[in-house]
Amino acid sequence: MADKHRAGKSQNGAALLIALLALAVVSVVAFHIALIATAEVHISDNYESLIEARAAATAGLHHGRALLRGLRFDDVLEGPDGTHDADPGYLARARTHSYRLPIPWVTARMLDIVDPAGMLAGLPDDGVINTGRHPGGNGLALIPVTGIAQTAPAPQHPGMPVVSRYFVKVSDNNGEAAELAGDPEDNPFRDGDGQVILRSMGIARTIAQATRAGLRHNSTVALEARFKRLSTYDLDAPLVIQSDAVAPESAEMFAGSLFLVQGGGANPGIAVIDTKPGDGIAPALQVTSRLAAEQAARIRGAGLQPSVKDGTAEVASHAEKRLLLNQSFACDSLKSLPLFADSAFAGNQNWPGAPPPSLGHYDAGLPPTAPGQEPKATFVAGDLQIAGDVEGGGLLVVTGRVTITGRFSFSGLILILGAGELDLGGSGTITGGIYVAKISCASMAWGSVRLTIRDHVQVLFNQEAIRMALTLFPPRQLSFREITAIIDPNGP
Repeated sequence: MADKHRAGKSQNGAALLIALLALAVVSVVAFHIALIATAEVHISDNYESLIEARAAATAGLHHGRALLRGLRFDDVLEGPDGTHDADPGYLARARTHSYRLPIPWVTARMLDIVDPAGMLAGLPDDGVINTGRHPGGNGLALIPVTGIAQTAPAPQHPGMPVVSRYFVKVSDNNGEAAELAGDPEDNPFRDGDGQVILRSMGIARTIAQATRAGLRHNSTVALEARFKRLSTYDLDAPLVIQSDAVAPESAEMFAGSLFLVQGGGANPGIAVIDTKPGDGIAPALQVTSRLAAEQAARIRGAGLQPSVKDGTAEVASHAEKRLLLNQSFACDSLKSLPLFADSAFAGNQNWPGAPPPSLGHYDAGLPPTAPGQEPKATFVAGDLQIAGDVEGGGLLVVTGRVTITGRFSFSGLILILGAGELDLGGSGTITGGIYVAKISCASMAWGSVRLTIRDHVQVLFNQEAIRMALTLFPPRQLSFREITAIIDPNGP
C-alpha cells in the first residue's frame, strides 16, 4: 500500500510540474502575443499619424504658396512687425538651414497640437507670412506662429477634434550666387534675387513614446519648396513696345502736343524691343520718325530727346527679361493669367464708367502696405474700350485692341499682349508702365504693333507700382523636397 501511495504522489507531482510548465509556456506565448499586438497598435497609430502629418504639411505648403501672391518678399521675411533682431549671432543663425524650420524638431515632437501657444511663446515672428507692416501698425499674420489646426470627425469624440496642425515659415536663400549679386551683405531679411524658401511642418498626435530627447507625442513631417518671382515684365520705361515694326493705330501715331510720356532721370520714355533684329527695319526709328519737334519734347527721360531707346540688346543680355523674346513664354502667360486673375472677362468689353468693373485700387504715393491699397489682377480676352471715368490699380492684361477715350487712371502694369493695338487718349494718367506686343500663339510668331498716343493723356514711369503689379503673378515653384532631421538637424 505504501508503494502505491508513493507512486500516486509521484504522478501528482509530475502532473503539477507539467501543468506549471504548460502554464508558463502559455503565459510566454500570451505575453508575446500581447507584445506583438501592442507593437502593431503602435505601428498602426504611428503610420496613421504620419499620414495625417504629411497631409497637414502638404496643406500648409499649398496655403503658403497661395498667400505669397500679392505680398512683397521683404515684408514676409521680416514678419508682421517689419523688423528683426540685428544681433550678429542671430543674423548668423538666420543664415543657417535649420533656421528655416518653423519649429525645432524637438519642440514639434512634444508639442500640444490642440493648444500650442504655451510652448511656442517667445518664438520670433520673422518669416511669418503677413500683409506687411504699414504706417498704422503691424501687418496681419496670415498663418500665425501657432499654425493652423486641422480637424476631422471622430466617432469617439463629439464635434470636430484637432487631428493635426501645420506651421509655415519663409526664409531667404542666403549664400547663393544669385542672392549675393542682389544682396552683397547677405542679409537674411532682404531678398536679392526674387527667391525665397518656404517650409511647411505638419504635426499629428500619436501614442507617446520615450526617446533619448524626451517623450515623443507627435509624428512630424517637414516639406520645403523654393519659389521665384520672375522679373521678366519689370519694365524699364513707362511704355515698352515689342515688335518687328510699329505703325499708327489710326491716322497718326502721335496726335497733338499735350500728352506726356515721362521716364525720369535714368529711364527713357519709350523703349523698343526689336523682335527681328537685322532685318533692315528699325522699330525705334519708326517711332521717332513720326514725332514732330514739339511732340518729341513730350517724350522725356534719361536725358534723351526724343526719349526713345532701342532696348533689344539689354533685354537679350538679361537672364530673365530675355524671356520676352520667347514666343512660348508669352503664350504660356496668356494661358495662365486667367487662372489667377481676380476678374476675367471673355469677349469684347466696353466700359463707359456706369459703373465700371472693379479694377482694384493702388495709390502710388503711399507705401504698398498702407491701408486701403487693394491692387487686383484683371484679364480681358478680347478688345477693350474705355470711354468713361474709370480708375484701377494692379495688373491689367488685354489680348485684343485697347481704345481709351475717357478719363482712365491706373496705377500698376498694363500688358497689351496678343493683338498689340493701342489707341491711348482721353485725359487720364497711367502710373507705372505699359507693355505692348503682338503675337500669334497659333503660329508662334511676332507681329507689328499699332500705336497712337493722343493729347492730354499721361504715362508716368513708376517702378514701385510696376513691381507691386508683379507680385500679383503667382511665384514660380522651382523645387520641392521633404526635410528630415538627418538632412537638416536641429541647431545651427
